[in-house]
Amino acid sequence: MKRSILSELLLTTWREPNTFPDLPTAQKELILRQARRAGLLASLQTVLKQANVLDRLSPRIQDYLEGSQIIGTEQERSIRWEVNRIHRAFYGTALPVILLKGAAYVMLNLPVAKGRLVGDVDILLPKTDLPLAQQCLHAHDWVTVKANPYDQHYYREWMHEWPPLRHRYRQTEVDMHHAILPITGRLHPDSTRLLANVQPVPGYDGVWTLGSQDLVLHAMAHLFYDNDFQQAGLRNLLDLDGLLRHYGQNPGFWESLVTRAQELELTRPLYYALHFTVKLCHTPIPPIHISKPGWLTRILMNRLIPWAILPENPNQHSKGVVAGLAQWLLYVRSHWLRMPPSLLLPHLARKWTRRWHFNVWHRRSV
Repeated sequence: MKRSILSELLLTTWREPNTFPDLPTAQKELILRQARRAGLLASLQTVLKQANVLDRLSPRIQDYLEGSQIIGTEQERSIRWEVNRIHRAFYGTALPVILLKGAAYVMLNLPVAKGRLVGDVDILLPKTDLPLAQQCLHAHDWVTVKANPYDQHYYREWMHEWPPLRHRYRQTEVDMHHAILPITGRLHPDSTRLLANVQPVPGYDGVWTLGSQDLVLHAMAHLFYDNDFQQAGLRNLLDLDGLLRHYGQNPGFWESLVTRAQELELTRPLYYALHFTVKLCHTPIPPIHISKPGWLTRILMNRLIPWAILPENPNQHSKGVVAGLAQWLLYVRSHWLRMPPSLLLPHLARKWTRRWHFNVWHRRSV
């Protein structure tokens, strides 16, 4: 079976879960392995459960999916506890807990959060509040992960977040953001506008998330301007599909989404997000008039994104040459958008040098 067909199987199941039970066993197992590799197995179980097709599957597959759902439920419980602990660490200060990405989806009980694996908790604060926030978290057993002086400089001077913190005992991580894209990048969403439009999480005093339009726009910017397509591209694309289906039912959402994208300088990621969710996920989106990239850029992105984002065949020990090239080109693009050449070239040279030294040391130590 050709790669294009193999790659489409998982997305087809997402779009049409009723077709899954009737697939040949080999294809069902392939989809399950692809979902597991992409961190989507518990989410797939949720999709199949909502379609009422789980009882049409073999007991072995049902048990396999049920196990993934147990892990997903435990992750959701863990995220809620970590948010509680961060809020406790900030107790007695004026620091808000403003959640981003996966933790926000969980705390808002959004449909897209069901079964979604969340690796860490991302929070947004004014840049001037970051020293106090770090001090509070240090006092509650979160420690700095990136100890290298260059890494500290890289995060604090150029990026949109400070170095991540990891809890000494629970090993959970907190990323403290003061912006949603690197400050050295091509796009500059105004953090003041974002912070002025936050919404409280019902039932949790002192816990907030971005407004609904900003929540969606951040997901779009993260995927198309600040993301590793190889590791989490498909999951983030399906996040967008779920967010747009959920919020798109609200009156006036689409008009306000475009207006907000213009205010935050995020019309380009908005275009890509709408284009590729329709193309790959068949997301129901009304006609929207928004500026497009040049024709050559559109052709290149239409070739690169599907190759980079669609899952590989787990039966192959190495990824395809075309898929690997697409992921590498998009990786280069993300860095090009993230930093000007005067910063990017020395940064990449330093990273490659450190990686080379590590590989040499590793080979000698084996």
